[in-house]
Formats: sequence, C-alpha cells, structure tokens
Amino acid sequence: MIRIKNPTVFFILMKLSKHEHYFTRQQTSKKKEYGFVENVLGVPLKLMTTSGIFSPRQIDLGTLILIKYMVIHSGNNVLDFGCGYGAIGIMAAKLYNKCNVVMVDINERAVECAKENVFLNRIHNAHVKQSFFYSTLKDEFFDVILSNLPMSAGLDTCYKIIEGAKTHLVTNGTLQVVSRQRKGGVRIMAKMEEVFGNVEVLARKGGYWVYCSKNI
Repeated sequence: MIRIKNPTVFFILMKLSKHEHYFTRQQTSKKKEYGFVENVLGVPLKLMTTSGIFSPRQIDLGTLILIKYMVIHSGNNVLDFGCGYGAIGIMAAKLYNKCNVVMVDINERAVECAKENVFLNRIHNAHVKQSFFYSTLKDEFFDVILSNLPMSAGLDTCYKIIEGAKTHLVTNGTLQVVSRQRKGGVRIMAKMEEVFGNVEVLARKGGYWVYCSKNI
C-alpha cells in the first residue's frame, strides 16, 4: 500500500478560497496551519502544511505514485519542481542520501512549509527556495527533474515547465512527471515528445501516469 488511510491530524484546515490559486506567489486567504504523519514506502514523514497550498490534508495520490516510480541514481543532482510542502524532494533525499536535492515552488507558503519539513525530517542533502518557473536556477543543472505538474494552473503553465526543464538538464538527464491521463495527460506526453524527441511511460496507476523524457 502506498497511502495511509487515516493520517494523524494535529490542526484544522481552512479550505482555499475559490478565487485564489495555489500556483501563485502569495496567498491572501486567512492562513490556517495543518499537520499529519504519513508512511510513504515504509518511511514515516512528519509534514506541516497550511491553507493556500496544494493537497494540504494528505499527500495526494499523484505525488505518491511519482515517489514510488521515480528513477534516481546515487550522486544525482535532483530538482523537485513545484515542490509544494516538499514530499517528493524529501523522499528523494531520504531514499538517495548521496544525492543533492533542490526544491522550488512559486508559492511563498509552500516554500515556508517545505523548509520547515526539511528541518522536521532531519534532511541534510536538500534545500528549498522560491522560484518563478526557473528564474532562480539560471546556472544550475540537474540529472533528474521531478514534478507533479500543476494541471489546474493550465496546460500553458505545464508546457513552460517542460520546456524550461530541457535547459536545466545535463546530457542524458531525465524529466519525470506525473499527470492524470484523462485530464491532460495525453497532451503532456505529446509536449514531452515534442521538446525532447522521446518519452516513455514509467508507471500507470489509479488514473495517473508517470512520464519520462531523456535530454539526449
């Protein structure tokens, strides 16, 4: 089992305002904190989160699937793009402790939570920063870029993430993303093929597909 059905809840969550989107720099909704403990691949994670960011009640299924099927090698430089409160990047750092992991998000609240969660989970090989797309990563290159694409922010946003990834991957580096196949996944797959000239499916589970393109 990937998901724990009843994570321990410490705080009450206030729902995100319908007029506000988590893929923005700053949230204006009233901030309410929330926290839970979840077992992922046998690894316990203590996670603090807040209103105004993606999936604050528990780790979403797409993220869990990407964590399970991501392909990382020892010593890789890894980017968790759109890290939210940090589940993917933290798990990459825990499972591959000789890797260097960078975690970025546009959302100020998400960045604050991800930094706190790196500390709470005693992660020493990852750091978090705020970035508008790849704006703070101009001189950084990665072996692996991971992303649970923000489909609700629109395909244009997802396309920019895919296009930007190519300029930040080393030769033979990989972009690995997860998306719901019936909610834009076919277009995401086509875009990765267009940008990289190749794409493969690493996994299919629960309506989510994990796609991988290599920077040849």
